[in-house]
Amino acid sequence: MLINENCIKCQIKKNMNAYPAGTSHELVEIYQSRVRDILDSCYGLSTPQVAEKMYDLRRELFGADKDYSEIKSYYNSLMLTLFPYMEQRIQAAEDPLTMAVQYAMVGNYIDFGAMESVDENELRTQLDQAADIVIDTGVLDSFRKDILSAHHMVYFTDNCGEIVTDKLLISVIRSLAPELEVTVIVRSRDAVNDATIEDACQIRMEEAATRVIGNGNGMPGNVISEMSREAMDEIEKADIMVSKGQGNFEGLSGCGLNIYYLFLCKCEAFMKRFDVPQFTGIMTKETFYREI
Repeated sequence: MLINENCIKCQIKKNMNAYPAGTSHELVEIYQSRVRDILDSCYGLSTPQVAEKMYDLRRELFGADKDYSEIKSYYNSLMLTLFPYMEQRIQAAEDPLTMAVQYAMVGNYIDFGAMESVDENELRTQLDQAADIVIDTGVLDSFRKDILSAHHMVYFTDNCGEIVTDKLLISVIRSLAPELEVTVIVRSRDAVNDATIEDACQIRMEEAATRVIGNGNGMPGNVISEMSREAMDEIEKADIMVSKGQGNFEGLSGCGLNIYYLFLCKCEAFMKRFDVPQFTGIMTKETFYREI
C-alpha cells in the first residue's frame, strides 16, 4: 500500500519536531528542511519506507535513536508472565484458534511507534476482554482451511511483548497442522519497539516456530521489495502468510500474496479505512479489505 495524504500528515506530525532538546536553531532548520524533502519525494513509497528514511535522517544528524531495549525486555517479560493465563483460556475455549487470533490482535496494542505511550492497565483490560472481539467468519474460515492445506507458513511479527501472543497463535496453528513449517520473520535492525531476533530469543519463539529469521532491514513494517534473499526464499515457498500490525499492513497490502492481516486500528487513517472505533481488532485477507 502506497503512502497517502493522511499518512503524510501523520509523518509531518511525528517527525517535524522530533529532534533532541538543545538542538541548535541552525541544525533544526536543516533537519526540518530535509524532513520536508523526504515527504516531497515520498510518492510511490509505502509508509514503512518513508519512516525508515526519517530514522536514518535522525541518526545522521543527531546520533543514535532512543534505546528501547529496556522497554522491550520489560514488555516481553510482562507478557510471558501472562502466557499461562492466556494459554489456559485458549485451551478452554470452544474454538482455540479463534481465541488465539483474538489474543494476537490484542498484543498489537504494545506499539510505541503508533502511540505516544502504552497504558499497561488498558493492555490488561483488552486481554481480559479479548474474547469479545468480533472476527469476520468468512476470513476465519478461509484462514482455518488454508492452515490445514498448507505446507509452509511465513509469520511477520510486529512489536515486542506482542510477539508472545504470536507465539501462542503459532502454537495453536501447529497443534491443528503438526506438519506445517512456520518461519517467523522479525526486524533485522532496531525500529522503535519492533521485535528483533533478541526479542524472539527472550520469549523462546523456537519452542513454537520452525525457524526465526530477520527481514534484512530496520523498517517499521515489511515491504516485499526490501526483503533479504533469505527472507524472500521463505516467502516464495509459503502457502500462507500472517502479517501482524499496521506497519506490516501498510508495507505488504496490495502485494497479491496469500496474506492474513491481524492488528488493532490505532490511528485515524486505519479507523477510517475500516470504519471502526480506535483499538478495534481487525482480521482481514489480502482481497477482503476496503481501500480508500
